[in-house]
Amino acid sequence: MFGKKEETDFFQLLIQAAENTLQGAQMFQEAMSEDKLPTDFLQPLKEIEAKGDAIVHRIFKGLNKVFITPIDREDIMELATKLDDVLDGIEASIARFDYLNIGFTNEFMRDFSRVLVDSCRQILDSFQLLAQKKYARITEHTVQINRLENEGDRLMREGIREIFTHPKDPYHDFKLKELYERLEETTDCCEDVADILDSIVLRYS
Repeated sequence: MFGKKEETDFFQLLIQAAENTLQGAQMFQEAMSEDKLPTDFLQPLKEIEAKGDAIVHRIFKGLNKVFITPIDREDIMELATKLDDVLDGIEASIARFDYLNIGFTNEFMRDFSRVLVDSCRQILDSFQLLAQKKYARITEHTVQINRLENEGDRLMREGIREIFTHPKDPYHDFKLKELYERLEETTDCCEDVADILDSIVLRYS
């Protein structure tokens, strides 16, 4: 016996992880609203991040119990790990509002949150297609994730340009630069997931 079905249904666990990550991105987007206090979302996002860790643990535990997996074991591990990096990045970004004492949001932050929500939605769609073995259709979503990552690059550059074009207090400027760079790193993590998906498509389609 290899354990209960839900412990080794890797596609379903990946979909659950993607749904949880999308929820985290949507909560971050809500936190960036002009009428919200970002630090109010710190604990709820920690709970979502902890749920993501638990799903990854179930995936790794399941991999230790079975010899045959629906796709390569390494692909499952990398998808789970890189997706977890996305959620970690979202949680790390909201944490910066707390320990850097950022008490406001702006258009760059709101635009970043939109990019993250859109990217996570594309990842979820890709995982659902992966479970259905509809490999050819995954590419349309990875193309969009790559486009969104480019948008994240642009937002970081424009945000930092704004800092140096209209400098304020050095501590204020440092806080914004630190946050923009962490948000851009999180969009990079989304692209990492897309890269793994593209590799899977090449080998299985």
